[in-house]
Amino acid sequence: MSDLTPPLAAAGHLLERYSAFAVDLDGVIWRGDVFLDGAIDGLAAIRATGKPLIVMTNNGSYLPEEIVERLGNAGFELEISEVLTSSLVARRWITEQGLEGGSGFILGPHTVAIQFADLLELLPIEEGYSADVVLVGRDVDFTYERLRVAANSIRTGGRFLALNWDPVMPVHGGRVVPGTGSIVAAMETASGVKPVVMGKPNPPMMEAGAKILGQSPVLMIGDRIEADIMGARSMGWGAALALTGLTQSPSGEPAPDYVLESLGALARVPEKDSTLR
Repeated sequence: MSDLTPPLAAAGHLLERYSAFAVDLDGVIWRGDVFLDGAIDGLAAIRATGKPLIVMTNNGSYLPEEIVERLGNAGFELEISEVLTSSLVARRWITEQGLEGGSGFILGPHTVAIQFADLLELLPIEEGYSADVVLVGRDVDFTYERLRVAANSIRTGGRFLALNWDPVMPVHGGRVVPGTGSIVAAMETASGVKPVVMGKPNPPMMEAGAKILGQSPVLMIGDRIEADIMGARSMGWGAALALTGLTQSPSGEPAPDYVLESLGALARVPEKDSTLR
């Protein structure tokens, strides 16, 4: 990475340079239950351009309506059509693969399971059951028994889907907790099968985002090099790393095009902004 970019290329200039924006959620807009400083201002600055915007998250536990409500309560109006979660991507994938109406194991919280109740016959993850689809999210009730039954189902032909491969996720107070990827790794080891991963940087989510935003120059703003920056690179998008989440240094590969101290940098007057590097 280079030294500080001259003021004319500061964060506010990105709003002019790009024609559409994809913004990560956890670690960029909020951490756990707490909004990050300046995040709403940054979103408002994007909205003021009148350009397309989506919130694009690997966290399939969120209901789209929940995201819209939380942002609305904080003063930012977002449409349901501007939300893209890994669960929404998984729903699309299941339909496109002709698996709708089949049986399913959902290893994840209730808010994930209810998003598939109209697509799959959801089965208990217990001895004696086998499913056509095994979908793995951040299963906080994960046990050896659930691992054994679900892995057996995958080995006998069940389609193995993962909402994301993120090993940890950021929460309030600078802490992290085990993420979906931690559980996916155990399932892959136990079954001997690699999953189809829905979330960034993988094609299902990136292509879904591109369908919404179009082919215009897009800027992806996220906090993970291995998910957000890599996903942006795969689509030929611009990539901005926000240092408010898991990645505290821009030294990883692929390197981001820009480094922001926070999403709020987009709302600052360019000549006073020194957060873009």
